[in-house]
Amino acid sequence: MALSDIGIRKYKTEKRVFLSDGNGLYLEVTKTGLKRWWVRYKIEGKTKRLSLKYYTEMSLVEARLEAVKIITELKTSDERIDPKEEIERKRLEKIAKAENDARQAEIERLKIESEEAYLKSRLTFQGLYDRWLKAVVKNHKDQGIEMERAFGKDVLPFIGHLYAEEVTRQQISILLTNITERGSKVMAGRTLTNIRQCFGYGIGIGLIEHDPTSHLKKSAFAGKAKMRDRVLSEDELTHLLQIALIESKLAFKGKAAIKIILSTAVRVGELLKAKHEHIDLTARRWVIPAENAKNGKEHLVHLSDYAVQAFEELFQLVEHDIWLFTDRSKQNHVCVKTLTKQIGDRQTTSPQSNRASDTTTLMLSGGKWTPHDLRRTAATLMGGLKIPPYVIEKCLNHTEENRMIQTYQHAPLYEERQQAFNALGRKLSLLSDPEALENETLIKFNKYR
Repeated sequence: MALSDIGIRKYKTEKRVFLSDGNGLYLEVTKTGLKRWWVRYKIEGKTKRLSLKYYTEMSLVEARLEAVKIITELKTSDERIDPKEEIERKRLEKIAKAENDARQAEIERLKIESEEAYLKSRLTFQGLYDRWLKAVVKNHKDQGIEMERAFGKDVLPFIGHLYAEEVTRQQISILLTNITERGSKVMAGRTLTNIRQCFGYGIGIGLIEHDPTSHLKKSAFAGKAKMRDRVLSEDELTHLLQIALIESKLAFKGKAAIKIILSTAVRVGELLKAKHEHIDLTARRWVIPAENAKNGKEHLVHLSDYAVQAFEELFQLVEHDIWLFTDRSKQNHVCVKTLTKQIGDRQTTSPQSNRASDTTTLMLSGGKWTPHDLRRTAATLMGGLKIPPYVIEKCLNHTEENRMIQTYQHAPLYEERQQAFNALGRKLSLLSDPEALENETLIKFNKYR
């Protein structure tokens, strides 16, 4: 059924839908109320679609006319040029022409003034970035490796040659939109943050006067970030510990890692970067050094009976004198994404070649879960055991956000944390033992009869 202006204005949805108007014209409607026109067409036997403008920037009548124009040109043209590719070609030509015109204009201006004096007084974005990289980014934990890769791919080729003080908000917007349109929304948001920090550094040391990223919002390019809140229920934990881990073909070190994260509430990277020297099973201590901790603060974890048993399982095979989890080269710790991939490969109905064959063994009733969800689950279990929130925060090695508390309260709460980890270990032992769990259920049943 053909669309109408009244119907379009009133239409609402809880999820993204496409409404057909016929003749290849569709209206995309999102749950946020955005409405955009699309034209679907066929070329060389393949179905493609081309985005038009948003409603009401383009009316229903205008959209129909544009759709007819596109479809008609495809049918009558001898060259059969893909309209989507044609639009992209014209867009790139426009950008190239604008850049070329800008360069030519700059050349003409340089002819007017002394070239040597002019160049000495100006700083390109590449020059600003190089200074920021050396002074700030190289001090990051990864020494700026990821930053250099991202900027080298998306930022420097686009604005690196421009003078930093002349980079415009529009140029930054185009740069970020290009990243978003290739499906990398998260990267677009990170790139905006990093470009803003680079310009902020330049302003802070007096190299430039303005920041072209001002008033640009991450949500406009990356969308609204969805905070993950997955917590495994006790029924899911029971199934995971009593059945799923046993039946899964996950390597026994991976199974031990799951138990360790559950019983210590550490981050997966803190475990996979751990060294043998950090673990003392006799003293029941695990010292996470500052360089491995997310907040850069050394963290002491008490090891419960359950955690000690999990580490003993892990130590059944010692592959390296230094690292608990070594990579294939035996020169460094394993990639911190390894365990996440191994667990994810066993929660899918779409197996990948050269990956896990038991693709569903770690599926749980509450949906897909990750190693970090185990850390959140451990904290939730502690809360259910009536452990005070401020103790749980210490167990998680979270940085206190309240500046007043951060300044005046430095108690490590070692004894309280030890009691918390022991209580968590007892709970996990209970969930891991079918007989113990059944006995507890009978005790609770008889208590309330």
